[in-house]
This record gives sequence, C-alpha cells and structure tokens, in this order.
Amino acid sequence: MGRVKLQLPEGFAYYLKSFLFARPVSRIFRCFIVRVLMCQHYEFGLYSVFLVFNRSVGALLVDGSRYYIYCLEYEKKPVNVFKCLLKKLGGGVFIDVGAYVGFYTILASRHGWEVVCFEPNPLSLVLLRYNIDLHRLKGRVRVVGKAAGDKRGYASFTIASNPSESSFTKYLRSEMKLLNVVVEVETIDSVISSLGISRDVNLLLKVDVEGFGLNVLKGATKTIRELKPFILFEVHRTFDEEDEIHALRILRDIGYGFMVLEPRSRGNFIVYAYPREKGCLCCE
Repeated sequence: MGRVKLQLPEGFAYYLKSFLFARPVSRIFRCFIVRVLMCQHYEFGLYSVFLVFNRSVGALLVDGSRYYIYCLEYEKKPVNVFKCLLKKLGGGVFIDVGAYVGFYTILASRHGWEVVCFEPNPLSLVLLRYNIDLHRLKGRVRVVGKAAGDKRGYASFTIASNPSESSFTKYLRSEMKLLNVVVEVETIDSVISSLGISRDVNLLLKVDVEGFGLNVLKGATKTIRELKPFILFEVHRTFDEEDEIHALRILRDIGYGFMVLEPRSRGNFIVYAYPREKGCLCCE
C-alpha cells in the first residue's frame, strides 16, 4: 500500500510534465511570451544590459528589451541551417549585416570563419564589441561601425526603444522612435573589394536590417553576381517602393532559389536564398 502511495505522485508528476511540454502546449507558451511579454519591452528601460546563456554561442550580453529571446532557442530553424552551412562549406568569409549584439558573428567565428559585421546603431555597437571581446574573437572579426547601403555617404538613422528594431525606414512604428542620428553608410561591394576576396572563397551573407534590405542588396550586386553567397535574409515588408520583397526579386533574377525558414507574419519572415548553380545546401 505504501508503495502504491509513493508511485501515485510520481505518476501524476510524469503526466503533468508530459502535458506541459507537449508540442501544442509549448507552442501556446511560446506565443504567450512572444505576443504578450515581448510587447512590454519598454518596461525594461533602454540601458539595462543582461548577461544570458545561449545554447548555441554560450554567454552573451544583450539589452533588456531582448534578453528573454536569447535565453530561449533563438531562431531555431535559421540557426540550424546556418550551422549546417558553416560545417558543409568548411570555411570562408561571413558578412553579417545588422549584426546587433553579434549572435551570428560569434557563431561563425567560433566555426573558424572570417567575419565582417556591419552595425550602425551606437548602442548595439557597444554590446557587439563587448561580446566579441568576451569570446576572445577580436583578431578574427572585423567590425564595421557603419550601415550597409546602396551607396557610400551619410544617412539619418532612427534609434528605437528596442535597439534591435532601429531603422532607416518606415517599418519602425512611430511609438518606438526615440531619436535620429546621422550614421555613415558603406557598400558591401566596396568592403569586399578592399578585402581582396577571390572568387573561389566561400561567402555567407546574413541581412537583418529592419526594412533596409533592398538598399543593402543594391550595394552588394557585384559581390552577389561574382561570389554567389548563400544568404539568410529577414524580410520586413513595408508594401511600398522600399519593400524588401523587391530584394528577393533581384536575387531571383540573378539566379537564386528560396526557402522560407521562419514565417512570423504577413509582413515578417526569414528566407534562405541559395544560388541555384550551387544547389540548395542544408535544405533537407
């Protein structure tokens, strides 16, 4: 009888855990975190910084508006495809446009890749540099504290209450705007040219620039045509002439195929673009 009493609470605990971590239920919890808790980003304050532990990169300094995202399994399918590409290609150059605090930069560098990262937001740039130092990657990462665009010069950049959503475009909601700053703009073509990268080098490109991707790709057309990089591209739709969907049309005309890795909404999704001549690596 005593043995039965002991097994009852153990059995109840087992089925309770099975229920809570079942896929449909865990999806509900994730939706709650994303749609409810994430909407309260402004309560954390602009300058709060958290040290979190992420499964893919380890320790990471992030601003208070995004710390809970990096504690979870961040962008699971895009990250898995990215890791697969890093391993299958075996080495090369990774261009991280919109590096933010350096998640993808650190991941690529730790796999032995040379990294060039663009980050124009002065707030995120501080954390990016700290994270590179934290992982002792300073000699293997070139930080470009500028924006990537379609031409060299200067442009007005809007800093948001959530630094990761700072932008050049109308994609940023008006209630999130804090102030405008002038930042320097560089093209990917000019940076690649200055590095003297040969055509036989593997090139990976990640673009996450809150609606400015069309300009980024216009300034990288020569690089894309000649080196045919594999590309992770987060699309932010503005439904106007700046709509990043036009960037996908440019890639399609150059000879790229696409796979949607993470559909978020009608106006936001992550795409894996691959040169058809090289095949869809890591698509399985």
